[in-house]
Amino acid sequence: MMFKLFELFSLTQTGIPKYVTDSKMVSSILTIVGAFLLWFSLFLVGIIAQRYEKVLHKKTDWQFIILSPTGIIVYAVIQAYSLIIVGNLKMTDMQTWIGYFFFFLSGILSLIGSLRFYNVVKPHKGGAK
Repeated sequence: MMFKLFELFSLTQTGIPKYVTDSKMVSSILTIVGAFLLWFSLFLVGIIAQRYEKVLHKKTDWQFIILSPTGIIVYAVIQAYSLIIVGNLKMTDMQTWIGYFFFFLSGILSLIGSLRFYNVVKPHKGGAK
């Protein structure tokens, strides 16, 4: 029991307690997994838009919807590089700014693509015309 407590509060080579480094590692891994899940969900929206285009014979810009979340993958790759390859607990300032820029840009482009798709499939008021 005492050894477990000692191990929990023991310092790593950097002088940071082990439980802090472990929690940061888990946080980074969950961020990477979450980014891939978000990208996958937006990719599925693009596939749904493609099928709507085939059925409705209206342009849905499904290619734009599929390509727009690529910045999320860029962010996840930068995060993974910082964690796995370099071994940092968090990204450097430059990596953070680049990653957040691509994530933000991807979010804006995904919103635009989703709104375009919504305008194609939204019901019209006043019945069918």
